[in-house]
Amino acid sequence: MNKQSLYVFGSALLATTALTTGAQSAALIKDPILANAGAPATTAIVAKSIASEIFSTTVTTADAKVFGAAATTLGTASGSDILIDFALPLTLGYRVELSIAGASFSGSPTVTAYQQTTTGTASMTATSASGCTVQVQPDKLLIYGCDPTRDASLKVDAMNVAGISYTAASGLATNGASITLSGMVKDSSGTITFDNITAAAVVTSKSVVDAAFAASTGVSIDSSSTPSFSKLTGADTTTRAVLGSLKYSMSGALGTDLSTAFLASSIMSTTEIKVTHGVLLDDALTSIEYVTDGGTSTSKISTAFVGSTVSFTTTTASLNGAFIRVNFDGTSLIDTTTSTATAVVTPTVKTASQGSLARIGALTGNLAQFSRGGLSAEINTVNPTAGTGSTLYRSFIRIANQSVAGGIATITVKNDVTGAAIGSFTTAAMTSAITAGLLTSAGEIRANSTFQISAADIEANTTGAAATGQPYKVTITGPFNGYVQNLMWNSTTGLFQDLSSFRNGTQQVDP
Repeated sequence: MNKQSLYVFGSALLATTALTTGAQSAALIKDPILANAGAPATTAIVAKSIASEIFSTTVTTADAKVFGAAATTLGTASGSDILIDFALPLTLGYRVELSIAGASFSGSPTVTAYQQTTTGTASMTATSASGCTVQVQPDKLLIYGCDPTRDASLKVDAMNVAGISYTAASGLATNGASITLSGMVKDSSGTITFDNITAAAVVTSKSVVDAAFAASTGVSIDSSSTPSFSKLTGADTTTRAVLGSLKYSMSGALGTDLSTAFLASSIMSTTEIKVTHGVLLDDALTSIEYVTDGGTSTSKISTAFVGSTVSFTTTTASLNGAFIRVNFDGTSLIDTTTSTATAVVTPTVKTASQGSLARIGALTGNLAQFSRGGLSAEINTVNPTAGTGSTLYRSFIRIANQSVAGGIATITVKNDVTGAAIGSFTTAAMTSAITAGLLTSAGEIRANSTFQISAADIEANTTGAAATGQPYKVTITGPFNGYVQNLMWNSTTGLFQDLSSFRNGTQQVDP
């Protein structure tokens, strides 16, 4: 039993818990069901989830939004009713102050006092207390005068405040922001505090749509297929791959009356799914699909593409999940992709949306990329052009592409002593070789061909390579199968020496 203190108001005694003795605080309960002989629906508050999209991103416009409800019928789990469940019964001469954070009070709330019908039970019935006065201030509700008859036998175990409205809540435009209520129970003059009302969130904003986007793992292009790189490995099939999946549903967020839930059919007309992916530029692609969890597939072919972008439009009478899938012809070369690939889902809000919906944010997710296995080799001795490297011992590297497709090679130069990278470049940057026709116009080493670079070529494209004054290491990678030769030419003898046996890296990695 909590300790009590006795206070005298006129000729009546008021018994209440004393804050200085570790008293239990009064609790707030949402949506009370308190019909005669009924019990509170819950003993813990559960915040209402209001749609964040109701509130404009413009602060002044958002602050002007008024929401909540007019006085509701007691016993219905709806609206903005708040039940204050006192730790110990109140008798005469009390005043309740209900404070707010995250918004301001509005409207004309009404109050009903309740009393336990049987000691030790949770059953409640309306008391004979009447004439409660509710004074509405922006940051506080003052409740007093509920015992005009001065009946000393009257006890109030709980108090229901109905018809609360809120405004000045621009913060609720951000998902997760809340309106919090707290308060105190005081004597009639407001000078002595008997009890606290434990703070609790009563309204929390969230997006109307709960959504999650997941990219599939990267898709590998099979170099061992016939023809090479025409099929996939680790995908849905050898000619079909899922790029990503989308799960989206209504979140249960409420409208401005804090009672009616948003429905997809009432707030959205259509949804656009815009896919941007380098694979849409691939000649091997035959179609891209948007497939719902129910198995309904919408397919688009290249005539519907705008560059690397394609859009699907779906209705939103019922929201569920879907995935995005691409199909290939199984004979053409499948390109690798590296640039960011995304899908953007944008619901279209109806003109006359429930609750004056301002917006529903677009959802963006990344999609899987396509990659090939290929060349990875390291040359551990390249003689710089300084000194004898310019005449007597000149280094050359021959890169052989044994694939049916051309590819751009990447050359990275490393300090032979520290192993630190000095710089890197690709064959796409070797304009003189491109002009001479030794590479394709895109800088690719042609299929089934060999391309040779010299130490002078490396140093011309890598600042600081020659400055080492010592032999340096070079790594070569490319999206094709093949091998690398490390050659040194002796200008005195006129002979080439193959130093490839000194390499310390793998020559080829298949996907």
